[in-house]
Amino acid sequence: MFKGKKSDTAWYEFLQEFYQHRREHILFIISILIAAAISAVLLNYFLDLTQQLEKGQLKSLDERVTDWMFAFRSDEMTSYVKFITDFGDAMAYVILIPLVGFLLYLRGHRWSLTIQGIIVLISTSLLNIWIKNLISRPRPLEDMRLVEAYSYSFPSGHSMSAIAFYGFLIYLSYKLVRNPWLKVFLILLNSILILSIGLSRVYLGVHYPSDVLAGFAAGLFWLLICIALFRAVKFYRGSSNPLKKEAS
Repeated sequence: MFKGKKSDTAWYEFLQEFYQHRREHILFIISILIAAAISAVLLNYFLDLTQQLEKGQLKSLDERVTDWMFAFRSDEMTSYVKFITDFGDAMAYVILIPLVGFLLYLRGHRWSLTIQGIIVLISTSLLNIWIKNLISRPRPLEDMRLVEAYSYSFPSGHSMSAIAFYGFLIYLSYKLVRNPWLKVFLILLNSILILSIGLSRVYLGVHYPSDVLAGFAAGLFWLLICIALFRAVKFYRGSSNPLKKEAS
């Protein structure tokens, strides 16, 4: 009997808190719905690419784009592209994550944002490994490659991790940076870096263009899932959630 009254009180407090902060709650719900809709589109696109791969329908696209990229090959361009592709390597993330975390700490933000970035990157990498082994697409021929590459080809791990990690930095820039010019600069810089890393994998001959497209789709899909989960946890902890009260 007392438990029922406690539950009713918790729901009343939740509804009262929801009404008082209805604008924030409604915006939260809308953002989750938008993320879910975009995620569904990205998932559908990724699955469509895998179906086209199984049917051999990506060969023409891959050959045309690859030939176009190879036409730009030169010693100077190759040195630049290798420099860009290194930003998608594990060592770059080992350096960047503590650096970004330290900068966030200096700006008065908690280490939880850094931990979230680590979660995004590690989970994306594990998801990429699982998908690669599941689909098992061989990489382009060795005589096409300008750098060494191992494991399977689809989807591109560099592209997938780049859009997940640097996409998370775009999300943080949008949320935390107050200066509008700096905000736009950081968003554009990270966006260009994501695109450049993806293109570098085709230029270097270690991936097909469709691998990069699949990596972008899968990485952005997973990033949106992670951000939605992070926001849901924050909402759960910060609200008068009746389920939370009952659990306690």
